[in-house]
Amino acid sequence: MKHNLYLISNRKLFFDEQAFLEAVEVALKAGVKAFQLREKDLTTKEFYFLAKKMREITKRNDALLFINDRIDIALAVDADGVHLPQNGFPAHVVRKFWKDRFIIGVSTHCLEEAKEAEQWADFITFSPVFYTPSKGQPQGIERLKEVKEAVNCRVFALGGIKLENVKEVMPYCDGVAMISGILGQKDIEGTVKKFKEILGEKQ
Repeated sequence: MKHNLYLISNRKLFFDEQAFLEAVEVALKAGVKAFQLREKDLTTKEFYFLAKKMREITKRNDALLFINDRIDIALAVDADGVHLPQNGFPAHVVRKFWKDRFIIGVSTHCLEEAKEAEQWADFITFSPVFYTPSKGQPQGIERLKEVKEAVNCRVFALGGIKLENVKEVMPYCDGVAMISGILGQKDIEGTVKKFKEILGEKQ
């Protein structure tokens, strides 16, 4: 994945599905080119239909669609990639059976997980770098740096990334991933454009 800004979904930040879909479209139109649909609490049927809608939105905006964990749904909606949690579908199985069909991302939270994932993943997320309510104790910049120096795949910093602190992580990662750093902001379009400017991505 060549892009260095990776948006992860959380529909619970919005009062209904339509508002969620519209917010994602605003972010993609503003320049986000890689989007992960994560909504883990949905039923298979609900997740599939939401993924179909997101496939339409991402195609319309020339963006990559990643599906969290569910290989079946990724195949069904013709997603570009899968993002695999530590307790989810094993990355080596995806690579063995589907070869280069998917861009593979893997969630990691320590050096050991990162080194294991690099064998099969195109990129990893390492989290949480900074404090975020749902992720526990932050890992900090030094751990991120340690991981980046130890693996050969691309590393995305995740967890508490905001406009105010993104420059702190940039020397020690290949990109940044976030949820509320974009979707939780009042001016989603303006926030995306500022991130892209800081990260050096062309508008």
